[in-house]
Amino acid sequence: MKSLALLGSTGSIGRNTLQIVARFPEKFKIKTLAAKTSTDLLADQINSFHPDAVAVFDQSTAEQLKQKLPAGTGVEVLYGPEGYRAVASWDGVDMTVGAMVGAAGLEPVIAAIAAGKDIALANK
Repeated sequence: MKSLALLGSTGSIGRNTLQIVARFPEKFKIKTLAAKTSTDLLADQINSFHPDAVAVFDQSTAEQLKQKLPAGTGVEVLYGPEGYRAVASWDGVDMTVGAMVGAAGLEPVIAAIAAGKDIALANK
């Protein structure tokens, strides 16, 4: 089983990646997710895939997300560039899927490479 970090989980590539994970639960597990500001969709993804941690754009967005999660979810909510780097290189992640728009995804992918993670890049 491959454990995945998914950067850009609320975008079209991220949503399609999650469809594949859901279709093959014996092959893939979501360890971490990252998104910018789509807290409603991200909260749904957290409830469906039960990641260890998620990262969002800023502290305000992190607080909004925390309000949408049921008590006892146990997910660590991080934010900013540090949060993105952390979820990309999270312990237990085998592969980091880079599907963030533009240069925002570069630093987290570099952090994942430095941590020895396999990388899957997506672009459209």
